[in-house]
Amino acid sequence: MKTFQSTVIFLLAELSLVLATSNGAVITCHSYEDFSWERIREIENASTHRIKEICPGDGEHKVSIEVRGSVKFLYEDSFKGIPKLRKIYVPKTNLEEIEPGTFKDLPQLDDVDLSKNNLQEIKTGTFVNLRVGKVYLQRNSISVLQEGAFVNLSGVKEINFEWNNLQELKRGIFQNVHVKHINLGSNNISKIEVGMFAGVFPLDQDGIVLSFPNNSIAEIDASVFDYKHNIFSLSLSKNLISVLRPGDLRNMPGLKEIVLQAENKLKQIPEGVFNGSKIESINLDYNEISFIASKAFDDMKHLRHISIEYNKLKKWDSNWFCGETPLWIALSTNFLETIPAGAFTNIPEGSTLKLDKNRIKSISDRAFSGVTRLEGIDLSYNKIKKWNVDILKNVVVEDFVDFTGNKIKCPEDGLTTLAPKARRVDFDECF
Repeated sequence: MKTFQSTVIFLLAELSLVLATSNGAVITCHSYEDFSWERIREIENASTHRIKEICPGDGEHKVSIEVRGSVKFLYEDSFKGIPKLRKIYVPKTNLEEIEPGTFKDLPQLDDVDLSKNNLQEIKTGTFVNLRVGKVYLQRNSISVLQEGAFVNLSGVKEINFEWNNLQELKRGIFQNVHVKHINLGSNNISKIEVGMFAGVFPLDQDGIVLSFPNNSIAEIDASVFDYKHNIFSLSLSKNLISVLRPGDLRNMPGLKEIVLQAENKLKQIPEGVFNGSKIESINLDYNEISFIASKAFDDMKHLRHISIEYNKLKKWDSNWFCGETPLWIALSTNFLETIPAGAFTNIPEGSTLKLDKNRIKSISDRAFSGVTRLEGIDLSYNKIKKWNVDILKNVVVEDFVDFTGNKIKCPEDGLTTLAPKARRVDFDECF
C-alpha cells in the first residue's frame, strides 16, 4: 500500500498539464484492499484525459474510478493503461459523448455506470472485447444504437437502456454478446428488425431476460424473437399489443415467463397461443379480456402461475386450467357473477383460487364437484348472500377460505361449517 501511495504522490508534479485542460470534473480513485474499497485519491478540476496519471492502477490492487461534476466527453485514452480497473462510475455529469475505444484493454472491468446523462447515441466500437458485468445507460437521451456498438462481450449480467428515446432496434447492434438481462423499458420502441437478437446469447443455461415494458410495440413477431437465443422471460407490459395470435410464441420454446399486463388492451385469448409451451408464469393483468377459449391453457405441463386480474371476464368456463400441477390462479377484479356446477373439476389438486372482488352472487352446490384438495380459496368482496354448507364439505383446504366482505347468512352450526376441512376461515360478519 505504501508503494502505491508513494507512486501517487510522485505523480502530483505531473498533473499541471492535465489540469490545464480541465473540464470541471472531480475524479475519485478507490483501491480494493482487505475486502473493502478505500478512497486513495480525489482531484478537483481534473480532466478525463489520461486518468491513469491520477489513478495509476498498475499495482496489485483492483481500482474503481468515480467521476462527478461536469463532464461532457469520455476519450479513447480516458482509462488507458489501468488494467486493474474494475468499476467506472460517471452518472449525472451531463456526459454527451463516449469515444469508441474508451473501454479498450480493460480486462477486469465489471461495472460501468453512465446513467442520468445526456448521451444521444452509442457508437460503433464503444463496448468491444470486454468481460463486463453490468452496463447502466438508463435515463439518457439515447435515440441511436449504432451497428457494432456492443461486440464480443461476455459475463454480462445486465445492460440497462431504460428511459431513453429509442424508437427502432436494428440488426447488428449486438454481436456475440453473452448476457442475462437486456432492459429496454420506457423508450418509444415500435419496430424491432428481424435478426436484431441474432448476436445475443444466454449467459447461462436459464436463458435471457428481455424487458420491453412501456414502449409502443404492437405485436409479438415470431420472426423477431427467434428460438436460437433461449429466451427465458419476456416482458411486454404497457405496450400496444391488442391481439395474440396462434403461433406468436412458436420460436421461443424455452420461454418460462411472459408478462403482458397493463395497457395492452388485449380482448381475448384464443387457443394456440400458449398451448404446448414450457411457460411457468403468465401475467395478463390490466387488459380488457372478456373471452378466453376453453382450451387456451391446455397442454401446459409446466404452468404454475396465471394472473388475469383487472379484466372483463363475465363467465367462468369449466374447461379452463386443465392440468396435473398445482396452479396459482388469480382472476380477481373481473365481472364474474355465477360459478356453475363442475366449475373447478379440472383444476389440479393443491391449487389456489383467487376470485375476490368480482360480482359473484351465486355458486352452484356442485361447483367443487370432484375436487378433494386445494391450497386456498379467496371469495372476498363479492356479493354472495347464500352459501350451502355442503359446497366445500368434502374439500380439504390446506390454508384458507376467505369470505370477507360478503353478506352470507349465518349458518346455524357456526362459521366453520362453511368450509369444515379448511385450516382457516376468514369472515368479517354474517347476517
